Amino acid sequence: MQGGVVEAQEKGKARAAPARPAARDLLLQAASEVMSERQTIDVPLSDIAARAEVNVALVSYYFGGKDGLLLALAKRDAATALGELDRLLSLNISPEEKLRRHLAGVIKTFFRYPYLYRLLAALMRDASDETARDIAQFFAQPLARAAQGLMEAGIANGSIRPLDPQLFYIAALGACEQIFANRAILKFVHGIEEIDETLQRRYAEVVLETLMRGYLAPQGD
Repeated sequence: MQGGVVEAQEKGKARAAPARPAARDLLLQAASEVMSERQTIDVPLSDIAARAEVNVALVSYYFGGKDGLLLALAKRDAATALGELDRLLSLNISPEEKLRRHLAGVIKTFFRYPYLYRLLAALMRDASDETARDIAQFFAQPLARAAQGLMEAGIANGSIRPLDPQLFYIAALGACEQIFANRAILKFVHGIEEIDETLQRRYAEVVLETLMRGYLAPQGD
């Protein structure tokens, strides 16, 4: 009788235990964690597999190799950022406020995924024209189109100065990602070892203040 109760309890614990994520997802998360911790995208597959606690051969099985793993990781992270952009665009707020929040979201994305800027740049630099075009279309193009639409809407209602939407966004994106682009300069020139959440917020405030003073139309007295 007691053995049956214990057995039932053990079965209950087994049912309550959360399911282990699939090996593909474990590898993506492990790659994200290792690259974030080491502040580099040049990490051995063996280290990624060890963090995921799976056989390294599964990288080839799921992704066809390291390049496929990195591309899948970039797409995963981009999908998260684009989902947040879609939610922002659905809000009933002014174009200039949406643009401000969008730029803040870009900075937050690069903070959340500190390797993403370098990863996208490396993938596009080393990839074929077809792959580079694919990368641009799944991430950069939707962001640029959204920003251009917000700029044009703000220009139309008089809340945003008549700037070139395309060139403004190129400049704005450069400002958003600059602090994450070269950690060596950040460390050896500015004495900053780590970008923590406090620094990320301060940087966002400076960038947004600077950009908004540039794109907001002057208001009448």
